[in-house]
Amino acid sequence: MEYFSKFPYLVTTNNDRPIFIQDFLRRVALGVDFTQNVVGLDEYLVLDGETPEMVSQKFYGRPSYHWVLLLVNNITDPREEWPIRDGKVTDLVYQKYDFTLTVPSGAAYNIDDVITSDTDGKFLVTSKSGNTVYLRSQVGKTIITTSSILTNTTTEVENLTVTAVTDPEEAVHHYYDPEIGYIVSESFSGTTVPVPNYEHEINVNDAKRNIKILNPKFLSSFVSEFTTKINS
Repeated sequence: MEYFSKFPYLVTTNNDRPIFIQDFLRRVALGVDFTQNVVGLDEYLVLDGETPEMVSQKFYGRPSYHWVLLLVNNITDPREEWPIRDGKVTDLVYQKYDFTLTVPSGAAYNIDDVITSDTDGKFLVTSKSGNTVYLRSQVGKTIITTSSILTNTTTEVENLTVTAVTDPEEAVHHYYDPEIGYIVSESFSGTTVPVPNYEHEINVNDAKRNIKILNPKFLSSFVSEFTTKINS
């Protein structure tokens, strides 16, 4: 890859023989001319499904300058910091948040138990409090209703009854006051609007779409500065 080709080599040994390897762990800080110069940086809204390589192709004529986009936007882990497809947000919600179940007293649930459902769902018990049990889906989006048949495979207790259920998409992530523009507590005396987990994750993902694009006319200077610094 063009990005890694710019890294310097280190000398180490293997079976008492010297070998040369690239110093992939080396990092450099960008100069203020590039990180704070609004003349050289343009605003861009990443389209649904666009990857750094696709945006690089669009602005720089080749996908291999994707690393420039990541550096300019201080992105170290594109899997977490680059926007995902809107269609993947639902899966993310089910991987990240729990179902909240109300079950009869005495139901046999323990933290880390594996629960299966008659709809091919698979869940992990993450927490419990009284008659409330929290289940994290292990297979992405799935459905639990009060008529679902749940089986605790750890203790072999079958046909567990659910008397109430809130799925991860509908559960409230936080409350918001649109008049003052702040997150507030549920008991806040002013206006409180519940923001479900799904809406919250959509907002977080959309915020990642706003990135900076280094103006193409500064690209060669940027690459030159990076190459100099990474080898210094």
